[in-house]
Order: sequence, then C-alpha cells, then structure tokens
Amino acid sequence: MKKDSALQIYIDLLKERSPRPLTINEMNTLLGISSYNKKAIRAGLDAAIRAGALRSIGKSRYQWMPAEKTRGQEPKAAPRERAQKSPRVEGLYSRVRAGFGFVDVLGPEAEKFRRDILIPEGMEGQAMHGDRVEVEIVRIEKRSDRVVGRITSVVESPHDTVIGILENYHGSWRVLPQNELIPPVLIESGAKPARDDEGLIGIARLTRRPEPHKLPAGELVEVVGSPDDPNVQFLSIVLEHGLRHEFPPEALAEAARLPEDPTPEEFKNREDLRRLPFVTIDGESARAFDDAVYLEPIKGGGWRLRVAIADVSHYVKEGTAIGDEALERATSTYFPDRAIPMLPEALSNGLCSLRPHVPRLSMVAEIELDAGGGRVDSRFYRAVIESHARLTYTQVAAMLSETKTPELDAEREKLGEILEMLRDMRELMRTLYKRRVKRGSLDLDLPEALLDLSEEGRAVGLRLSMRNDAHRMVEEFMLEANKAVASHLGERKIPLAYRIHEPPEPSDVDELNTALEPYGLGVEYDIPVKPINYQALLKALSEHRLSRPLSRMVLRSLKQAQYSTSNHGHFGLGFANYCHFTSPIRRYPDLIVHRQLGRVIDGKFDQALEAAESIAADCAHSSQREREAMDAERAMVDLKKAEFMLGHLLEEEEGTIVSVTSFGFFVELDAYPVEGLVHVESLGEEELFFDDVQRVLGNPRSGLAFRLGDRVRVMATNVSLQKRQINFELVERLSQAITGGAPLNFRPRSAGKGPRGGKPGGKPDKSGKPSGKPSGKPSGKPKDKRKQKPEKAPIRKKSRKDKAQRDRKSKKKGGKRR
Repeated sequence: MKKDSALQIYIDLLKERSPRPLTINEMNTLLGISSYNKKAIRAGLDAAIRAGALRSIGKSRYQWMPAEKTRGQEPKAAPRERAQKSPRVEGLYSRVRAGFGFVDVLGPEAEKFRRDILIPEGMEGQAMHGDRVEVEIVRIEKRSDRVVGRITSVVESPHDTVIGILENYHGSWRVLPQNELIPPVLIESGAKPARDDEGLIGIARLTRRPEPHKLPAGELVEVVGSPDDPNVQFLSIVLEHGLRHEFPPEALAEAARLPEDPTPEEFKNREDLRRLPFVTIDGESARAFDDAVYLEPIKGGGWRLRVAIADVSHYVKEGTAIGDEALERATSTYFPDRAIPMLPEALSNGLCSLRPHVPRLSMVAEIELDAGGGRVDSRFYRAVIESHARLTYTQVAAMLSETKTPELDAEREKLGEILEMLRDMRELMRTLYKRRVKRGSLDLDLPEALLDLSEEGRAVGLRLSMRNDAHRMVEEFMLEANKAVASHLGERKIPLAYRIHEPPEPSDVDELNTALEPYGLGVEYDIPVKPINYQALLKALSEHRLSRPLSRMVLRSLKQAQYSTSNHGHFGLGFANYCHFTSPIRRYPDLIVHRQLGRVIDGKFDQALEAAESIAADCAHSSQREREAMDAERAMVDLKKAEFMLGHLLEEEEGTIVSVTSFGFFVELDAYPVEGLVHVESLGEEELFFDDVQRVLGNPRSGLAFRLGDRVRVMATNVSLQKRQINFELVERLSQAITGGAPLNFRPRSAGKGPRGGKPGGKPDKSGKPSGKPSGKPSGKPKDKRKQKPEKAPIRKKSRKDKAQRDRKSKKKGGKRR
C-alpha cells in the first residue's frame, strides 16, 4: 500500500466519523489494523493538518475539516489578525508561583478570546496578582495557539493597601502579604514598628508599585494585632481580596431615611397576595430572606407555582449612593462567622427581607406547570405579600419525614394547611428534578465543609454539609423561576444579565479522560460537547469509592459560569435560557434583571433597550467581583481549617490521596473534611518522578507510585495560619487505588521545584504546572538495575544513623542502595 493511499484511509475514516475526533489507536481499531508505524501515521496526519484537511483536538485526537472551512475561516485566526495590529484589551491578571501569569479578558472583547492570555515572567510590568490590567497582544505561539501578551498598565488594583506579617529583614522592615502571589512590601515611611511587633499583622499603603526584579514599597499605616485574632483574620482577607466592608456615609444616610416597613401608598398598582400562605425556607442562621414560595394544585392535573422575590429595585435606584455601592460590591460575601452584605443592613435584613407576618413588596413569577413539570404558561407582576411562616431546611425535612414523636406531631399540627402544601412541593420537586436531569442537567453539587465556631470565632469543629429534600425543593423552584424570567425577556429581545456556562473545550475533556483512564472512566463526546456526554460519567461516579476527588476533577474540566448580555446557554444546567432573578438582596445581576423586568411590565421598552451597553459593562464587573468574593470565602475556610488542625497536631489519621503534583500529594482525612500536603521532600531518600499526564508521583524502576485514590495514614506536622496551609507526614501506606495500569511517563522531581519555582516543562496552565506532555527525562540513572517490586511496607522517615547502617549492609552484600 502506498504511503499516500494509506493516509487517505485515515482521512476518509475521520470524515465518516465527523465531527467526532479520534486518536490514532482508535482509528486503527476501527480499521482493524493491528500492526502499524504510529510515528509515520502521526507525521502524515500532521502534514494533513498543515494542509488544512484536518485539525488537532487536544494532545492526541484528530478531526476532519470540511473543505469549505479554510484556515483563514477558523475562529482562532482572529487573534492572529489582532496580534499583527498589537491591540490592547483589559482583563484580570492572575500570577502563578512559577513567575509567569495569565489575564482573563473582560468586557466585550472576552468573546474573541477563547483562552486567557499568557503573560511571561518579566512582562507583567507593575501589575500584581488580582489587578485589572491593560494588555498588549505580542504574539501567538504556533504550537499551542496560545495568545501571549505584555501588561502595559494597571487599570484598577485591590492592593493600594496591603496587609501581612511584619518582618525585620536584615535591619529593614517589610510586610509579607498572606497571599504568596503578592510580593513583600518594603516599609520606607509611616509609623515605625517596635521591636516586638515582628510577627504581628501590619497594614501598609503602597507608595511604589513593583517592577521586574524590584519589590514594591509603602508606608506603614498601623499594626493591627495577632494573626490568630478572628477580627484580624477577617480584616486580612478583606484587604487581601480588595473587598469593600464599610458602607460610605452617603449610602448609610440614604438607608436611614427609608421606612422600616412599606407604606399603604406603596401597595397601589400591586396585586394583594397577603391572604396566600407564602413561606420562606432558609438555613437556621439566615437573617435576610430573598424569596418566598406558594404552590397550589390545578384542577385536572398540574400546578401553579408562585415565587415571590423581594422587590429591591423599588428601593435601590440607579445613580443613588446605595445603588452605586451595590454595583461596586456586586455580591454579598459570606464567611463562617459573618457576612459582608451588598446592601446596608436596614435593607438586607429589614425593609427588603421577606420576614414573617409583615407586608413586603415583591416581584412575583407565577408559573403554570403540567403534571410532568413542563411550563404551560407564566406571568410576572408586582405584588405585596406576607410570609406566613419562616421555615428552615432542617425543620421542613423533619416535618416531611416518617418520624413520629410528640414534638414533631405538635409542630405538624401547628403548620396546618402549610404542611399539605409542603408535601405537594416535595412531589413537584421530584418531578422537576427528573425532568431536568432527563434533559441533560448535571448533578455536580458536592457537600461543602461546615465549621463550628466558638463564641470568640475560633474553629472548634468541622463536618460536611448534608442536603435534604427541603434544599432541593427551594433549588428546583428557584431554577424554574430564573429560567422562566430569562425566556420571557429573551423572547422580547430585552437586554439582560444572562447567567451563562459555556461547554468545556475538547482539549480539557481529553485531559480529563487521560486522568480518568486508569480508573476505567471517561467522557465520550462529539463537538460541541453536550451535557448528556457528562451524565454517564457522573452516574458512574455517584457509586464510586473515589466519588469526591474524581468529581472535583470533573468540575475542574468545566468552565466557570459568568454573566453576559450574550446568551450562550447554561451547560451545567442544560438550559438554553437562564438568568439570576431570585436573590436581588445579595447579587447585583439579579437587581439588573428586576429593573429590566419592571420596565417591561410598565411598557417602557425603549428604556429597557437603551440599557444594553451599561448592562454589558455591569455583567463583566459582576463576574469579576463574584470571583473575588469566592476566592475570599475559600481563603477564610482554608484559614479556619488550618486553625482547627492546630488542635490535632501529631494525631495519626487515615485518609485518601485526592491530588498529586510534582512537589507532593494532598490527602483528605476520613475524620474531618481537611486536606493537607505531603511534601515530596518528606518521603525519604528514594528519588521520585512525576508523570504529569496520569498525575502519578513515583519511581518507574522500583514500582513505587502515589496515585489519586491511594489510602494512607498521615499526621499533621506543621500548620501555617499565615499561608493557610496544612502539612502532613506520611506514616504508612494502606492500599493502592490501582495496581498496574498504563505505562508511566515520569519526569524527575527536580524538573518541578515545588509550588514556588521551576520553569514549566510544557504548555502552562493557571496553576503554574505544565499541562502538556512531560518534557524532561529522569536525571541520573538508578544505581540498582534489578527489577524492583512495588514498595508495600510502611514508609517512615529514617535518621542519619539508619542511613549509615543501610549503606554498610549494602556494601557488605556487594549491592548498592536504591
């Protein structure tokens, strides 16, 4: 068979199977070819890519290209054209520990960049991690198609004030920020620290921003206290993430002028629904109630669901001090012991909160559903309601359970007709959930860690949150209302803040499949990837013993949801139209949707259309603020977990390896939802290598390998509140998740110098770790050439004396130590 004709067989197969991409192994299996030269086939296919007949998907898959799609028509050609003109775009800068960084493009330009922009080390200018920056496009890497840029200016920064540990460094004072991605700040002016202030938390105001190879400088504002003080911890995270935690006097003055309750004059032109037994269902500690629900069956089958949402837009107008501050914050931020609200307390916990037995202004989504949960009709209007009961998730779950006690029976009797409505709600919830999943919605809701705090705010307990039917009822009803509002406004071509979640990139799915392959799992997909492609995997994971770590891996393969005026659908939920409408007390995009819905109700379509440009800007801003709030919330939980583990040092606990890196592996304990790092340097003398495709740390000659899912016994040996990190030491290996498996492709651990150093060995990702194929080879040959069996004995740190004894024994036997 001639070379050209052999290649054409593969191209014809790809054309037949289009648009599904295939690997060389998959093509040979389909063609029934058992003996082949993979290198020659790859060279031919790569030549076809250059000719425009095929394109590569991920690292190893090939896809047929229709003849009419020339390379000039590819979406990726647009950045090349822009690169020639050196355009400038704005985005959010994220630095990684290896020194380089990335910029997530914001605003209208974001849709032209399918990936973030790589900022090589030395091209970050004066930018710091978390800054909003302007980027000049420099070039496009041919191999990876990665857009490379240079930061030209800082547009906005949360780091005008920096908080961190005070350190006396060779006679000069400096502030070490809690986040290691932010450089130390030299103290050149301001208050002078006392000798015993070292180790305390200080606040510095920047007077000089950083430059390549030059640290920033600032003036010391004040020394605020000890790093283990809960109030100081709160302030540290607030300043680190640029959160606004104090309201301007103008906003507080406006809030003070509002009444405590709505007046009868405000009831005009609203439907009076105070007679209907609306209820709120929230957590025990909730103080602000955005939503209330009421459900009634329809004769002949079906349901009428009313979702009443606090009418925040009635009080919070554009251009007011309260409205401007709400936009700046864009979201509320929730910590284990406190919250930073988007609105002043007089509104969030008072006038806008749907408290029981008091009239409240609301926007109502009234949705008629058939017996199968399909939406038949919907109506939206302003109303005045009165919540008849403030219920909690735990309380509702208990009321709906089969448990019978005198106390529960008394509670059920007290609820009266509301109890029967709750039973109807559970029935409808189950119908809606089945319908949603059947249509492709993904169920990726993992339990979160819940912290128990002392009166002083210190962590004393840690457990996983448990969801029940009450949580699911509220969730399904809110999803239904959000979807109905998005469809209502979208059908009328009204600009709004859609909540979008785009499909994952095929290359990300390929990377996920490579990581899941050793566990016999994966995603079969076509292009574009569809939610249904993920469902079989999630079903398999639900019963897998590694469900939590593997599900987190699946989550990381998906894109992050965001707000946009361009509707791209919601991949995770499987919805074509979706927005956030149900929480205007704590999310600004919901308030945008309320304002647009109000304009439609009032017939002010021109005003609704004119708002398009400002809404687009507000969507980009809200997406950025949401990420910052999420990072801050995560940082506080990590800090509290570290604080909790201070009381459990040197306690041996069993756990599971949930992540493997070049610098070690992370273990999640069975006893508590806590993760800690077992650093590679603590694993003894044997040289270990890292396979960054299968995510395995080990030695290919000895067979020793640490993988995701391996069971180990560890103990916490070091806890840092400043870094919010927990370090474990391996006590014993208990069992392996996988024995055998695919051949490992290790690179030496020296190629990745841990979380702070080393140059990437392939195409970098945001974590600072290479995402391409391993580029390094093991440095140095293992001295013992005999084939070794996998290490099964407990691994413990050996003393120098033990090491010397082993060397002497090895010398006597004529062998050498591995």
